[in-house]
Amino acid sequence: MINIGREINKSESLNLEKEWLVTNGIGGYASSTIHCVNTRRYHGILVASERPPIERIVIVSKLEETLVVDGKEYPLYTTILKNKVENESGYYNLERFEKNPLPEWYYQINDVIVIKSLCMVYGQNTTVVTYKILSNGKEVTLKITPHYLFRDFHGNMYENPGIKDCLELEDRQFRLKPYDNAPELYARWDRGIFKEELKWQKNILLKKETERGLADTEDDFSYGTLEIDKINGSVSIAFSDQPIHSFNPIDIRRREEQRLESIANSIPSNDQFLKDLILAADQFIVERKSTGGKTIIAGYPWFSDWGRDTLIALPGLTLVTGRFEDAKSILKTFASNIKYGLVPNCFADVGNEASYNSVDASLWFFLAVYKFLEYTNDYEFVQKELFTAMTSIIDSFIDGTVFDIKMDSEDGLISAGNEDIQLTWMDVKIGNETITPRNGKAVEINALWYNALKIYTLLADKFGSDSSELKVLATKVKANYKKTFWNEKERCLYDYIKPDGTADLSFRPNQIYAVYLPFDLLNDEESKLVVDSVFEKLYTSYGLRSLSPDDKKYSSSYCGDRDSRDRKYHQGTVWAFLIGPFISSYLKVNNHFIEAQLRASLMIEPFVCHLNNDSCLGSISEIFDGNKPHYPKGCFAQAWSVAEVLRCYVEDIKGQKVIRIEN
Repeated sequence: MINIGREINKSESLNLEKEWLVTNGIGGYASSTIHCVNTRRYHGILVASERPPIERIVIVSKLEETLVVDGKEYPLYTTILKNKVENESGYYNLERFEKNPLPEWYYQINDVIVIKSLCMVYGQNTTVVTYKILSNGKEVTLKITPHYLFRDFHGNMYENPGIKDCLELEDRQFRLKPYDNAPELYARWDRGIFKEELKWQKNILLKKETERGLADTEDDFSYGTLEIDKINGSVSIAFSDQPIHSFNPIDIRRREEQRLESIANSIPSNDQFLKDLILAADQFIVERKSTGGKTIIAGYPWFSDWGRDTLIALPGLTLVTGRFEDAKSILKTFASNIKYGLVPNCFADVGNEASYNSVDASLWFFLAVYKFLEYTNDYEFVQKELFTAMTSIIDSFIDGTVFDIKMDSEDGLISAGNEDIQLTWMDVKIGNETITPRNGKAVEINALWYNALKIYTLLADKFGSDSSELKVLATKVKANYKKTFWNEKERCLYDYIKPDGTADLSFRPNQIYAVYLPFDLLNDEESKLVVDSVFEKLYTSYGLRSLSPDDKKYSSSYCGDRDSRDRKYHQGTVWAFLIGPFISSYLKVNNHFIEAQLRASLMIEPFVCHLNNDSCLGSISEIFDGNKPHYPKGCFAQAWSVAEVLRCYVEDIKGQKVIRIEN
């Protein structure tokens, strides 16, 4: 349970760094800071996914609540505008914030207590907010003013004449469609009188967007206020993009609490950190309407589902947690969308087209299948639903496919991309400028390629196919891998080999995959040298740096406008998901000795503190600054960050790895 008390009011900047997130299993969510002061364009009480899990619309931006006690008004909210702060003392009335696992706010006005709670209906774009008032005999009125945006979650709203005064108010409910192509909003409450008034609030400051160098002000609007007089007890209000035919807020919350309790206990344990990780994992597994199956949101608040992220995250989010049917659905989703022998890199946020500009997503597919078999031994499913797709990938990589992805017939290694197209996870381009060029033969791509060949031949033998030629190829790849990538002078691996055959000398974390992946490419001594070098140069409390601090291109802090941040994204920024392969590799080369186990356990501890105290409470951020104190940056809740911490925590730290695969 996350419990933050009066200390939340000691520093405004600190308070606004702590955020919360509630999700609905279809890509929609509710999120803000713990004081409910929106600092991002992505914050909102109801962010609906109109075509799950994409086309996300911020419909209800916030609720402004005022308590009237014996005729005196006490705001429970604060609004930060461009040039002033409204109700500056409002947030001081917050006594405590809890997340267990749903968020609750405790306000105190003298001897009157207000307990606010929020939940979403799983599988629906519906948010329910409940207020419980303990009045101690006082005459108390609660006023709730919802504010709206009705815009794409990547944008900003400004006052405009297109917004219509069109509230359709009935008994304890209303319907709202402020402009022609807006989604409809339905609201329903169980007590009180709604008083109509269309009003704009201008120049709202979004502090996180200021930091990100993006448009940082916007306007929202309200259509009136719900007033509940002489209240002592509870009142609830629900918002949805669908009609609310029945409304039992107690039952809605109880069902979601029971669902989350079942999720948290999917691995029987009294380990609270484990339960928190499992609950965090649940938020990323969502429905994809276009395929009728499951997928994984790469990160909140702004990412959709990405092939690479999904397949790296799949073992931690679905297999470790025993969600095998979800794993099967996700694997089928991506297998059925293979094109050119490639797994989709990402599905578009708008429209139907997927992007295929990735070389590693297809190779991670093999590792996801291998992990699936480790946990389930379900060869029948793999043969029936996945093996044909895997065959198409192998054939396409050997013969060559789009984006200059092709096996070199001389050494068996994979080359991919060109000066204009970057296909690995370090793929940032600004205009025509490539920030981290890695076209050619990349170290992790060819480690994945070798493992894909080994996994495929294992399955081919199992399914009665002839794998003799691919076994010969795998042997060739292994021999040439070390010959090509081993840096004898530095006793580590080159990051990539350029098209002209020269080696890039940048020291990056990608080489850790040569040790982590199940089929070894290096001998024991070489593997330990790689891990020790990565530990010395790249390890931090929250993952691995993307570039050694010794490099002149190293950036210590991820900050500035979009161009500035893009230039730093893979130039030293710490990536949390890399802690998983690093811990697994560290234990592997140290034979899981007691001291190594202790050090690995200590590597997990910073994530315990981060999950409970930093950024998005209850989740793990995407990235962190390269230099101490390693402030969290990027997406505040990232799928592969949570997944890899969860996977290595269960499999390596707690020693509960399940292996059923037949080698």
